[in-house]
Amino acid sequence: MLQLSAEQYAALCLPDAGGFAAPLAAETRRDFPAETAGRSDADLQLEVGTSYRYAVSALRITHLPVLVRWVKADVAWARGLRDQAITAVWFNETGSPNATAADLLALLAAAPLAD
Repeated sequence: MLQLSAEQYAALCLPDAGGFAAPLAAETRRDFPAETAGRSDADLQLEVGTSYRYAVSALRITHLPVLVRWVKADVAWARGLRDQAITAVWFNETGSPNATAADLLALLAAAPLAD
């Protein structure tokens, strides 16, 4: 019999990135029109799909509301979040990636990013 960890089961229950990217991209554009204005629908959808897959596979985010918030941040208001070295360090050190993502998003939303 196949045995799955709770994390593996949660990841399998997530929507497929291919089918979820289009509606999430549209929602991201609706919620962040200024931040997404310079990208075509196809480019935004591709970036959303890439961010979604990265968050699930590399960061191990499996709680859908946190995952949606992460993707929106990564492609809109904190663009390139997944490319920051510290992001990988934080997620490699945690046993609770969903809580780490939620904490990081709250921290970023509370303090404006300095140039």
